[in-house]
Amino acid sequence: MKWKLPVLIAACLTIGSGIHAGVAEPARGGGGHHAIGEIYDEERMIVLAGEVESFLFGNPHSLLHVRVVDEGGRVRTWAVEWRAANRLSRAGLTGDALAPGDPVALCGHPGRNPAAYRLYLLNVARRAIGSDSDEMREALCEREASPEIAELPRAAFSR
Repeated sequence: MKWKLPVLIAACLTIGSGIHAGVAEPARGGGGHHAIGEIYDEERMIVLAGEVESFLFGNPHSLLHVRVVDEGGRVRTWAVEWRAANRLSRAGLTGDALAPGDPVALCGHPGRNPAAYRLYLLNVARRAIGSDSDEMREALCEREASPEIAELPRAAFSR
């Protein structure tokens, strides 16, 4: 089969695009990564208290699903983005740092779409079940953003 010049040029362009997508994109993090401010409101911080449903330790972000009971008594599952696994590993965390059923308190930036139940995590602490005092909430959000899991003393949970 003889190749005609326009077909050969088109084939080279297609191969070149594949090389760009296969080599250049992963080198810069891929096209699926987003700026935090596109999805999350970085001007606001909220605290959630709930139980871990699942924890995916991965890159470019680790992901928690946390069951939270809202003010109306409904259980909502929040998708919580955390730092990359490689960064969490440097802080000593592993994929089994949080397990289903673990009670946690979370401080972070809420999603811009409230109906999506999303949070970009700044700080997380293990907590006593059923405790979410104002003092604990304030302490969690006043801390410097950290990849570590705080172990707050039980006194921090008193009402």
